Amino acid sequence: MLVHKDRGQWQEFGPAFYTAHLELFLGNGCLGVGVMMLLILTIERYVSVCHPSFTRPVMGPPGIIVFLTTVLTFIIYLPSVFRGELIKCILQNDGNFVYFRRDNNVFLRTIFYSIYKIMLEVIFKLIPTVLIAGLNLRIMMVYRKTCERRRKMILTRASYIKDEDPRKFAEERRLFLLLGSTSILFLVCVSPMAILHMTIASEVLPIFSFQVFRALANLLELTNYSITFYIYCLFSEDFRNTLIRTVKWPWIKTQLCHQVDVVTAKQTPLANFDKLNLRNHHITTTSGVCTGMGRSSSI
Repeated sequence: MLVHKDRGQWQEFGPAFYTAHLELFLGNGCLGVGVMMLLILTIERYVSVCHPSFTRPVMGPPGIIVFLTTVLTFIIYLPSVFRGELIKCILQNDGNFVYFRRDNNVFLRTIFYSIYKIMLEVIFKLIPTVLIAGLNLRIMMVYRKTCERRRKMILTRASYIKDEDPRKFAEERRLFLLLGSTSILFLVCVSPMAILHMTIASEVLPIFSFQVFRALANLLELTNYSITFYIYCLFSEDFRNTLIRTVKWPWIKTQLCHQVDVVTAKQTPLANFDKLNLRNHHITTTSGVCTGMGRSSSI
């Protein structure tokens, strides 16, 4: 951007073609896949917590869903390939060719592109923002009621009050921080980009204030997708374990297996067996929510 000013001049066809046709397509396509993955994860979490009787996974086999979501998202963004066009020019001093990029105004002024631009904002900005915020709010409400019922059941057994009191709010706090932070972050960081895509035009590009807003909107959107990963790593034990298994880091896997072997080798005293079973029946971590059906559902 600093050298070519998004226009040229390129002496090689490869970089010129990438900037004119593929840069926005690949960048927006990857961001769109991130939005859809987060939305699918939120829907699965909502069904798991609020409707535990439904068969899961609701959206289908995870591998197929990831593949189809990626392919369909890039297909939807395919028209953005035609937003720019290349111009081949001859330099008068030495006769060499250079390439310049310019907007494909014939395509950008069509009714199809005007409708298509609004459709993109609805599919990848408006609908995900509303669903993610609404479903996460519903999850927090249902989970809070579940935690209240669980605490009442525990508090009725006086012999277990001392054991449960230090941890009775920790699980609920972690889940609320996870859901609340991802929802607020998504809403704050994605909304400016939706406004930008609806207002961007060649007439406002030279305005300095618009360029500042454009830079901030892009920065916020990239920040959202960057920070979300670390939020899940920080608050979700299940997410961290799945990440380790997926990446298959050998040194971490060896340590985890060693810890499991040590825990398994220890014998549980018979006197504490009933108490341990009772605690396991009512207590879960952030990665599992105790549902009204008496089982743990993955968050």
